[in-house]
Amino acid sequence: MRAFAEDAAGRAWSRLRPVRNRAFRSRLRHDPRAPALLLSPHLDDAVLDCWSVLTGRAAVRVVNVFAGVPAPGSVSYYERLAGARDSADHMRRRHDEDAQALALAARSAVSLGFLARTHRRGRPEPSLKALDAALAGLGPVSAVYAPAALGAAHPDHELVRSYGVAVARQGVPVRLYADVPYSVAYGWPAWVTGSEPGVDVDAYWGAAGARDGAEVVRLAPHDASAKLAAMRTYRSEFAVLDRGPLGQLSNPAVHGFEVFWPAPNGSG
Repeated sequence: MRAFAEDAAGRAWSRLRPVRNRAFRSRLRHDPRAPALLLSPHLDDAVLDCWSVLTGRAAVRVVNVFAGVPAPGSVSYYERLAGARDSADHMRRRHDEDAQALALAARSAVSLGFLARTHRRGRPEPSLKALDAALAGLGPVSAVYAPAALGAAHPDHELVRSYGVAVARQGVPVRLYADVPYSVAYGWPAWVTGSEPGVDVDAYWGAAGARDGAEVVRLAPHDASAKLAAMRTYRSEFAVLDRGPLGQLSNPAVHGFEVFWPAPNGSG
């Protein structure tokens, strides 16, 4: 019953997001010579969704947004599904795994102290102003990467997307990325892989015309293998992300692709 009440409260705060952030103005500074800022809502999204960015030559700063460690003594449903018994211990293991995974791409991350939705227990999500204050303090950026929050997206991903879109409207170049596993519940659209999945994935995404302006990255076989090895470094939760014996993310037709879009900037 308490979990139901907390979920309802979390959804209520999500609905209030436009009102709470109506007057938001970013303090993030744009400098074409600065590193790009890759916003990873949780401790795995950068590797799952942006391996091509992590292994590219351009400078990029990875930021794990909802990386706070909750007080010990509780555990969420998703964490129980992954075999965890305590949220605090589980999050500390995830931090270690994330460092190991990013090291395979010669990267590291800055982790912010915001609690993930499952750990906020019905308390308000952070405002865009609070998120911006933490990010602006890291220095100027040449661009921002944020999740597209496609399909049945996680509310934390939706919040980070809202931040990315707001920053884009204020003049900072922003690229949205397709965030798995949410975006690939039915596989990729045919225009991504060249193979017909048999379902209208764009309809599931709720993104009519998603192909317009999209950049599809097809990883070379050795890069796809390296990405899979990095994903498997997240031992605490990979089996859940992979849908157990279904092997959803292990499928080369899934992890071998990444998709990016320019964020709408509100012009025109």
